[in-house]
Amino acid sequence: MTIANGLRRVCALGLVSFAGFLAACSSNPFEEQPVPACPRAFLPNDTARLVQFSGQGKDLTDVILEAEFGGYLGDCGYDLDDKILNVVISPVINAELGPAAQWRNAKLQYFVALKDPSGEFIQKNLFDVQMAFPSNLNLARYRDEQVTLNVPLDDVWAGPDYEIYLGFQLSADQLDYNRRFGKN
Repeated sequence: MTIANGLRRVCALGLVSFAGFLAACSSNPFEEQPVPACPRAFLPNDTARLVQFSGQGKDLTDVILEAEFGGYLGDCGYDLDDKILNVVISPVINAELGPAAQWRNAKLQYFVALKDPSGEFIQKNLFDVQMAFPSNLNLARYRDEQVTLNVPLDDVWAGPDYEIYLGFQLSADQLDYNRRFGKN
């Protein structure tokens, strides 16, 4: 037997032994483990729109700003070892200055909230948005940076049973206006 043949034989035995070691393990560390699905996201009609009026007026000529969600991009991931659900969401907001607007910028606020499987809201975060309108346009689109929610879970497989809600942070009058005159 030459040295080269001997080395090949030792290497082959090493590979067989390594394969036997892997077969003896309860799970294959190289195999992808299944992960739970992402929670569903909702954009309720009554909080998906914001209308700001000047003073006490509610006429079309009193509108300072109208804004609505144009959608959102989102994803999630699970830390299976630490049992944490990580939700990443990036909302898109479309806005238009109204006839009563006196400035070329607007400040508004939106929320991202998380509801657990029992139907209880367990987390709500507010985010400020500063929108600047070009001097020649009354329309603007804003895509916020990614917002991240980290949620510890007792069981990661319950993650899909959670729900994510997005909407504008509205006053009681604005919410009432949306419910009376909003789109269904």
